[in-house]
Amino acid sequence: MEITLIKTLSGVFKPAYDSDYENAKKIALNEPFVFKYSKPRNYKFHKKFFALVNMLYQNQEQYNNLEYLRKDLIIESGFYEIRYGIHGEEIKEAKSISFSNMDEIEFSELYNRVVDTIVRCFNFDRDDIIENVTQYF
Repeated sequence: MEITLIKTLSGVFKPAYDSDYENAKKIALNEPFVFKYSKPRNYKFHKKFFALVNMLYQNQEQYNNLEYLRKDLIIESGFYEIRYGIHGEEIKEAKSISFSNMDEIEFSELYNRVVDTIVRCFNFDRDDIIENVTQYF
C-alpha cells in the first residue's frame, strides 16, 4: 500500500489526499511500521532537464546524436549501472530517469551533477548554463 503524506509544522505527518486518509485508517493502531520516503517527481523539472541537454546539444560539436549525449552525461555524472558484455567486458549503462525509477530527490541530485559535468567537460560557465536553460524550457 502507498500513502502520500505531508509533514505539518508540528512535525506530524498527515495523509495528503482523501484516498490516503482512507488507506491510513486501515493501518493498525500502536503497531510499528517502517516508512520509506520519496518525493514525487515534478514534470516541469523533468522538462527542464531535457531543456538543459538540448541547450548543450545545440552548443557543442562533439555529438551528432542527442540520445548519446544525454546518456553519456548521466554516466559521466555517476548515475549508471554496470553490466557485463558477451566477452566479460564491463559496460556502463545510464540509469533510467523515468518517473518510476527515480524520485525527485535523486533526480535533483542528477540534475545538479549533470550541470557540474557540463561545466567540467564542455567548459561552459555554470551561471550562463543556469541563466540560459530557461530559454529552452
